[in-house]
Amino acid sequence: MNRFNIPLVAEGLTAYAIERQNGFERHQLEDAPPWREQRRLWTDAILQGMARLDGLAPDPKLMEQFDRELKQASGSAAAVPASLQLQRETIQNLRNFVTALEDTGDDRRCQVNVVRELLEDIASHLPWAGKNNRLDLARDEAERSLVRMTAQMPIRFTHIALGGDTGPHWANGFVSGSVTDAEAVKQSPVYQEAVRDYPEVGNWATLCVVYVGRGLPSALGTVDASDFDLEIMNRIGDRFLDEPGVRWLSGPYQMTIAALAESLDESAPFQMGHTM
Repeated sequence: MNRFNIPLVAEGLTAYAIERQNGFERHQLEDAPPWREQRRLWTDAILQGMARLDGLAPDPKLMEQFDRELKQASGSAAAVPASLQLQRETIQNLRNFVTALEDTGDDRRCQVNVVRELLEDIASHLPWAGKNNRLDLARDEAERSLVRMTAQMPIRFTHIALGGDTGPHWANGFVSGSVTDAEAVKQSPVYQEAVRDYPEVGNWATLCVVYVGRGLPSALGTVDASDFDLEIMNRIGDRFLDEPGVRWLSGPYQMTIAALAESLDESAPFQMGHTM
């Protein structure tokens, strides 16, 4: 039995793309492809992914029809918007797709992220976002799936927390690999963004803790977290540390970094035992 109603998903996403084409558009990001091209890529990737998970060959006629209907509807006010029932069924199939991808046990995060990005796009369109079609639930499920899958990756990463000397200017975030000294901290985007956002802070009290994913007992067999890993981790923030699979490796390493001086004014880094 097929898990997805692929023709229905194609119908729903085609109707959505027509609505966006003929209505208000999102702000166009600099150096990014036009949104209409993005939506076509997302739709094609989702339809192909669903077919392959169901053991089917992707049907190129679906995207041919997608292109044909968008062209016919261009500039036309007569295009019929998606009904609430079509919205609900399309979104439910997308939720089922995310669940099926995670259930494979493979790293299908790129495919899940395509669904997440499409759902974020849909959430900016009031005719879909303002109705009881479980869109918000689908977005949350896609994000949670990405977080769970990332915590099970054999990656190594560091959580950096920064505190200012003149007030509650705290900044924190995840960076790749093992960051345990002041020079490495200063090269991190967490520190550089904090210095930019709070130029009045002269000294940064810094705390670094190194972690691994997949519940591994050591760094053996791990790789430094990728930009994609970090994007997912930093979206959820400190809560990522509570995910099953995230395991303490070393630290904390404490130091003070002088942001406004040529030389570092830091205490000798020290390492504390694991207290979690």
